[in-house]
Amino acid sequence: MAKPEKIYRRSESGLKAWLTQDAALSEEDLRILGLMEGEMHSDVVRRLLRRHADHQRLAELEAAGLVVSEAAAEERDLDFTGSFVFAKTA
Repeated sequence: MAKPEKIYRRSESGLKAWLTQDAALSEEDLRILGLMEGEMHSDVVRRLLRRHADHQRLAELEAAGLVVSEAAAEERDLDFTGSFVFAKTA
C-alpha cells in the first residue's frame, strides 16, 4: 500500500530555528530544516531524505512543531493521474 501523499513545509518556529541555527537542534535536524524550501511534495522529500534515520528525524521534527504537513490536494498530484480524464469512445 502506498503512503499517502503530503505537502511538507517548515513552520514559523522551524524557520526561526533554521535562520538562527538553533544550538538546541542537532546538525542533522538543521540539515533537514535547511532542505525544506517552501512547500515540498512528499515524493520530493523522500528523494532528498534517502536514509531511514532521516525520515524518522522528519517525523520527530513534525511532532516538535518545526515542520508541518497536510494532505496533498489532487491538483498537486505529481504524475497528473488524479486529473486524467478518459475520452468517451463510441
